[in-house]
Amino acid sequence: MLEAHLDTASVMDTTLATDTEPATALEKSGLTPRDYQLALFHQALRSNSIVMLETGTGKTLVAVMLIEWFAQRAAAGSGRRKVRVFLNNTVALVHQQARVIGDNTAQTVHAYVGAMGLDEWDETAWTRTWARADVLVMTHQVLLNALRSGHARISDIDLLVFDEAHHARGSHPYMLIMREFYDHCAPHDRPHIFGMTASPLNAHQSAQASVHHLQASLDASMCTVDLTADQSSRSKQIAGSDQAAGPSAVCYEYALPPAFAPTPLTTALESACGSAKVVVRGLRTAPVILALLGPFGVDQMWLYYLRQWHRAAALRPAPSRNAVTSALPDATAADDPLLDIADLKSALELARAHCGALLDAVSDNEQMLATETVVHPVPQLRALGLHRRPWADVRAQLSPQVNRLLGILLQWRDRPTELRGIVFVGRRITVVLLAYVVTLIAEFDFVRADVLLGAALKQSGSIDRPIRSGSVRTANQLTLADFADGRLNLVFATQVAEEGVDIQPCNLVIRFDMPKTATSMIQSRGRARMPGSQFIVMVPQVDPELKQSLDVPASAAPLASEEVLSAMDADASELIVPESQVTGESQTLPEHQGSYTDYLRLVRLEDCLRDWCRAEALVNPTTTTDSTNIIVSSGPAHQEYGRMHYNLRIDDSPSTELEEMWVEQGDKQGRIYTIVSTQARITYMSAVPTVHSYVQHLPQDQLCKLQPIFDFEQVAQPKQPTVSQTKKTKKAKIPTHNALFRCTITLPSNAAVRRVAGPLMPNKRLAKQAAAYRAAKKLHQLGAIDDNLSPIADPEDEADQAANKDTNVKPTEPNAKPASRKVKGARSSTDTYDIAVAPAFVQPKALTQPDMESGEMAAKYSPRTWHLYLLSLHHPSTDSPSQIVFASAHRMPADISVPLFVNQFNAAIEPRDTSATIFRPKYLGSQVLDQAQFDILAQFSSKIFTRMIFMMLTWNELEVGSLLAPLNAEGTGIDFEFAQSCFDDRSIVYQDSTTDYSSLVGTLIMDALDHGRVKVVEQVCDTIDIYSDLRAYHSKKASSDLPENPQPDGMDSDDGCMVAKKKQKGAKTRLSVKTMAKWTDVKRINRIRPAREIATGVPLFKVRNISLVYNYLTIVPQSILSSAYVEDAQETSNAAKVATGAAFPDGLYTSPFFCAREPMDSATIANLSLLPAFFMRLNQLLLAYEVKKKLALPVQVQTVREAITSSSANTDVCYERLETLGDSVLKYIASVMLFVAYPDAHEGILTTRRGRIICNANLFDLSTRLKLPPYIISQTFVKRDVRLPGRGWHRMPFIPAKWICMSPFFKALSSTESSNTETSEDAKSLGDADLAVPKKQLPTEPIVVGTTRMLSEKTVADIIESLLGASVCDGGINGALAAARALGVVDNGWTCWSSFASVWRSNMAARKRKMAQLSNMRIETIAATTESQEVNDLLQEMKLDQSDVLFGLDLSVSNPQPGSVALQHKSDSTGLSDMATAQIEDTLGYTFNDRALLVEALTHCSSLDVTSSSYQRLEFLGDAVLDFFLTKRYYDHQPPLNPHRMTLVKHVAASNDLFAIVLVCNGLQKHVCHGSVTVRDAIHDYELRLKHARKVWSQRHSNEEKDHREDSATMERPAKSRRTSSSSEKSSIDIYSDLPPEVWDAVRAPKVLGDILESLVGAVFVDSGMSHETAKSVYERVLSPFLDRFVDSGKLSLHPVIQTLLVCQGWGCDAVSWENGTDSNPLEYTNRYVCHVVAHGQRISTSTGDSPRHAKYNAANALLTAIGASAPNALDGDLNAVHNLSADKATSGKPGETALDKLLKPICTCAERRLAEAEQRAAAEEKKKRMEIEQNNTSGGIADAEDTTLATDVKMSDNIEEGELV
Repeated sequence: MLEAHLDTASVMDTTLATDTEPATALEKSGLTPRDYQLALFHQALRSNSIVMLETGTGKTLVAVMLIEWFAQRAAAGSGRRKVRVFLNNTVALVHQQARVIGDNTAQTVHAYVGAMGLDEWDETAWTRTWARADVLVMTHQVLLNALRSGHARISDIDLLVFDEAHHARGSHPYMLIMREFYDHCAPHDRPHIFGMTASPLNAHQSAQASVHHLQASLDASMCTVDLTADQSSRSKQIAGSDQAAGPSAVCYEYALPPAFAPTPLTTALESACGSAKVVVRGLRTAPVILALLGPFGVDQMWLYYLRQWHRAAALRPAPSRNAVTSALPDATAADDPLLDIADLKSALELARAHCGALLDAVSDNEQMLATETVVHPVPQLRALGLHRRPWADVRAQLSPQVNRLLGILLQWRDRPTELRGIVFVGRRITVVLLAYVVTLIAEFDFVRADVLLGAALKQSGSIDRPIRSGSVRTANQLTLADFADGRLNLVFATQVAEEGVDIQPCNLVIRFDMPKTATSMIQSRGRARMPGSQFIVMVPQVDPELKQSLDVPASAAPLASEEVLSAMDADASELIVPESQVTGESQTLPEHQGSYTDYLRLVRLEDCLRDWCRAEALVNPTTTTDSTNIIVSSGPAHQEYGRMHYNLRIDDSPSTELEEMWVEQGDKQGRIYTIVSTQARITYMSAVPTVHSYVQHLPQDQLCKLQPIFDFEQVAQPKQPTVSQTKKTKKAKIPTHNALFRCTITLPSNAAVRRVAGPLMPNKRLAKQAAAYRAAKKLHQLGAIDDNLSPIADPEDEADQAANKDTNVKPTEPNAKPASRKVKGARSSTDTYDIAVAPAFVQPKALTQPDMESGEMAAKYSPRTWHLYLLSLHHPSTDSPSQIVFASAHRMPADISVPLFVNQFNAAIEPRDTSATIFRPKYLGSQVLDQAQFDILAQFSSKIFTRMIFMMLTWNELEVGSLLAPLNAEGTGIDFEFAQSCFDDRSIVYQDSTTDYSSLVGTLIMDALDHGRVKVVEQVCDTIDIYSDLRAYHSKKASSDLPENPQPDGMDSDDGCMVAKKKQKGAKTRLSVKTMAKWTDVKRINRIRPAREIATGVPLFKVRNISLVYNYLTIVPQSILSSAYVEDAQETSNAAKVATGAAFPDGLYTSPFFCAREPMDSATIANLSLLPAFFMRLNQLLLAYEVKKKLALPVQVQTVREAITSSSANTDVCYERLETLGDSVLKYIASVMLFVAYPDAHEGILTTRRGRIICNANLFDLSTRLKLPPYIISQTFVKRDVRLPGRGWHRMPFIPAKWICMSPFFKALSSTESSNTETSEDAKSLGDADLAVPKKQLPTEPIVVGTTRMLSEKTVADIIESLLGASVCDGGINGALAAARALGVVDNGWTCWSSFASVWRSNMAARKRKMAQLSNMRIETIAATTESQEVNDLLQEMKLDQSDVLFGLDLSVSNPQPGSVALQHKSDSTGLSDMATAQIEDTLGYTFNDRALLVEALTHCSSLDVTSSSYQRLEFLGDAVLDFFLTKRYYDHQPPLNPHRMTLVKHVAASNDLFAIVLVCNGLQKHVCHGSVTVRDAIHDYELRLKHARKVWSQRHSNEEKDHREDSATMERPAKSRRTSSSSEKSSIDIYSDLPPEVWDAVRAPKVLGDILESLVGAVFVDSGMSHETAKSVYERVLSPFLDRFVDSGKLSLHPVIQTLLVCQGWGCDAVSWENGTDSNPLEYTNRYVCHVVAHGQRISTSTGDSPRHAKYNAANALLTAIGASAPNALDGDLNAVHNLSADKATSGKPGETALDKLLKPICTCAERRLAEAEQRAAAEEKKKRMEIEQNNTSGGIADAEDTTLATDVKMSDNIEEGELV
């Protein structure tokens, strides 16, 4: 196979036309390629090529031409679409090269780097990427990962460009791409290879071997410009007219450094805080810096380290809240981070004492820099420049090397604008310090320097950071931009600037340190591209004798002359090193420094490469048509090298080749595990990152970073026999290895595989790769990683994948935008839903019958059976009840009870009775009603409701499902005669002018002037009539009836302004009307007004309304109820004066001409006023009954009604409490089901799946699938919408006067009036255009109550949770499981709670069988590079798999039966002693059957114990169990808590900090098993903090106060007295003694402690067979006593943040927020976080804390203290009390003004905003109603009264008269 690969390379892509000119490739940029670039382009088209040119000679332009050429060929072809891929070594290069390609080609270019989240992409995203781009520029690792995961195919690439191709060695991604994918691709599908490099030289190989190695690695030929050309010709070819031939090179010598003594600051820091980690590192680095830079550089190093130390301390989490170092006298630096802070403070004080202002100058205090005008772009260096010192003052403290560098730079002082230099330095710290030194010397104020650093290795830490703030990458980008723009003129850089960085304007390159390799020297030299550039190499002083004996190559840079050096050292005599700084030791050359000899060696290596190229030119001459000589190295040389060195996967050490041959011989398969479905591959090289990626995606906390552990075992190796290397080569002997290595990988305790041992290998690196290969293979076979080798987050997340496909855009892709769609199940997402009707009120479908007149078939009413119920209604204001018959279309359930709150309106009962009165309809039987009987009862029902709600009801006989009827004398049925005749007499009260009306006083009348309202006659006014001036009458205000929908406390009505505006407008109209006669014009009943001569002298009646209450569905607040019953004394007793000066009683008046007697008495009307509320509540109960019946819920009907009633209904119940409970029930059931069903899934997968189950989107889908939205009760009680139950009843828009009273003075409408629009003079006098109504046909269509309503999707989703909460209340946990099954939350297989335990046992047995049989799974495809695998090798592999893989389970079970296998573990699997186990079991009150579960519950994920799993799965389960218990606890609290308060208290009770206190007080934290020092330190630190808090609390209180507190703590609520025994109570009091209240807010706990408590509860739950009661007993024993004492006993105050919001909102400001920041004090570490309370952009309070959360807490507390607000108890305190603030008399400007008034009044504009919004809403509503009136008025022409009838489907007793709209 190898020969085929190599032989095809030379003839590859023979279809490429080499004479094709790339002219069109550069049309976009306008660039013209040089001759040698065209020659290289043509050579690259012929075969795979590697172009070797020095930096800056245009290699990238050749690649651009190739890219454009391949793109044009692909566009012209018709084959499979392929792309061009440009690989780079760094992220900066990716963006740079992408810009270059995009600017110079017409192709679509996309850049990809790892920071874009490419690891999360799936194959679909990669496919879209391949389809959208023509050129992909990316880092090498991105392409390698995509190929390994199967997301990309190398056959889909037609051109593969390697930038900086000399990196293709060892295990570099370039090399891995070629070996793992290129070599295994069919020759005709391979991409064309093009590489670019400045030098292929390698430090460990000769020039010839380096070239051959690189050619074999990339399967390409090396080509370059003919180096034998003369210098002038080469200059012309390379640079053209704008560049010189190259930089002039020179070497500058410097004297060896003296033996400096340690600086005083070094000595002081070592003495004061020598144990600190930063100081230890500085002491280790100081000797090197002392020799390299001198004492001045060492002091700058300390300042730099201290600054970075301070930054790290400011960014890490604070150790505790308000902690002080003195609290920990026995702690060490390893135990307590506060001691590290103390060391830092001491170090800063010492540095400030020795260095003065320099320490503050390098701080990040931007405020100090704001006034500076220096042009340096780096703030820190700009500040440092303010403290410059003369060179002479510090020259003695600088090393000779630094002084030489300064002398070189000083030559540019006269031309600073021309300086563009780069100084290459070997060490990162030296780079930064040199920038500091240059900035601090006064003579170099013309230098504006910065640094370029590469990414730090993990071993080196992160303290050596750039001078700029931000990441290393961001700082480097800013530095390069400033250097290109001229804001910087000098850059100190590491080797990161040698390659891949485009620095065009550079004219000076200085090698401060000797380059390590020839490639490094060539690349750094290539940075100088400007004409007249200089390349300077600094070398130690050369001995004169050695200088004469050296053989200096001609190409080497000459040493600077003595004259130049003497001029530079003219003032060298001033350099006097103080004796205190010299130790007397002799001068020595630092080990890290290179010599002049080393420089000459690199030059000779470069000369060897040049000589070899010349030789190749003579052997294989290649000359292009333009006479440009191209040197091409190809043919058998590198092919033979490739055959000998095929497996180039390891380092280039001398033994590499032989070791690789041994690996090939000893492991013939080549170990390539290919997944057939995706073609993803696991190889030795890819296995290690695959395992690391899997481990990194495992659930872990902040205290532990999980990683695999590799352990190596060394064994003896026998001598190896001689084997044949290849068939064509001679035999080679394999050397004998003294030892072999086996690697064992230990994965974290939550991994699918715990331990994997690999085969024996000749070195540790190969042993590690082989073990990782086996581990990765097993992880895939177990399903822990998917077919793309990505860690599985959730293998069943098909819904999310479908959603991503629908959006067609992935948010992480470049240029992709998130799809804009509403979030399913969100509160903001609303939709229209039907309103369900109870089946009892739905008529059966009517049969169609022929119409008598038209003969067409139509549905008509036919006699049918109605079910009769007796209603006995008793209003508290009456002496006896009233009985009425209610008929329904279908029979209602027998146990229906209707609760109404009627007793609250009985003023005689004190205190007020708020209990519900139960009304139970009594079933009387059924009766068939024919058409006539139906019409009689329908008219009777309508007339009853007309007197109740003053609105006329009409009906559709085919839809009516309910009727009212009078009870017959026998009390068994309907009195049809009374129903037909009771309301016949509607004649007006007026008889004649002489009638005495005094007998009417106290009787009831119906007033046509007031909507037919029933009123009581109070007085007959004989002295006034309808023509009297009654402006006082018209100024009467509206009566103060009870509101139809009382608003709950704390809720404001949005339409208050609109109502007030309407009242003001109506009052103006009534004041403008002077007489009742004119008022009849306004009311449009003037057609029944008698003539003037008849009406004159007929007295008026002073009447009063009957105050009726309709809404008995809820408890009315006492404040509203009291105001409703207050007599309006001023309006009834005072007299109002009119213009004439006559006084009349102010009140309501009517005339005998406009009213009729009411046959019903006031008691009957009052009793029947209960009907609207009764019918609405009855309909709600029947809907709840249907939901219960439909889902077969074990719940009472009243509870179901509560579960389906939303808060918008404003009734007595609301589902929010049940929804809060149901949320925990849903989480509980879903967690148990997932824990049992997926025993292999870790916590992350379980959490994801649970989130998908309990999310609102899923609940919304379940609710809509079950068709529950129509049953949701959301309509509020509104009088205008009151109907009888069912669809058939509608309201007419007006009531005809004939329905109120029959007048003999009725006047018909004249023809003149009917053809014109009439506006009366009285109406005109009002000045209101709205009163001039055109006399057109009035609307006669009934107003139909809407059959749909708008609901939030969250409301629809919440119904599922509320029904679950209702089920657990009435049916217990088994009832909740049945409800979850009926609602579709769980599968139907979970029939009872005990099924969880049986399924769990079966799944665990199946898991063991799967692990035991895994060795027989052969699902891999092996691609071998040599012969086929032998059968014995396969068997040996299977044995290794079986013996070397440990899963953390005992796999000795053979064929266990489901449900019968006990969960037995190995006897030595429990790491707890019997004493520890007994202590834990005694604390929990439970004895474990399987101790392995107890060990698992205490095992942290960092534990190295492979016999036990992590506690995370049990914590996942225990969290749900405790959440349910706590929610149920506060749901059952008495008095009941509202949902907000439930959530508030449960949030505290279920907090991790509270759980940690309980755990530590019970002493369970000492049993935690972990393998992390961080976890140990965090637990120990928390114990110390809690101990200190308890100590401080006990010292603050006297013994008497403590005794009183303990006595009160022993008192428990009676309902909880049976939870624990007396001994346990005593134990609880002992362990919680001296514990401060709300200590969980003062001492933060590590998450591991709270998780352990949850996992212990989960372990008990599993071990007891999923017993709900057992887990509850542990909860009551361990957690309940603490809650009783510290949460439920009144000690839990309202959270300051919540109280702040309530206070400000109660005041009227809702624009309060929090603003976070950090303390600007550089010495503040404990309370360094700052938070401001902000209102309308103004800060009203500020405080600090050791975390953002605590700073916010303290800021809210500070505001509450400042305004004098005291917080109520969070559990049962009055939340309204937080608004009652006392006035601050001392500081207030006005009497009664509070401190909060002073803060908010000057800045708050919320009231004005709300008023403006209300006015806008009122105006919009008014405009809408006006448009409706205009639309109704223009609906048709005028018709005579006799011809105006209702629609055919509406029955009425009289015709409607035009002009009688009320």
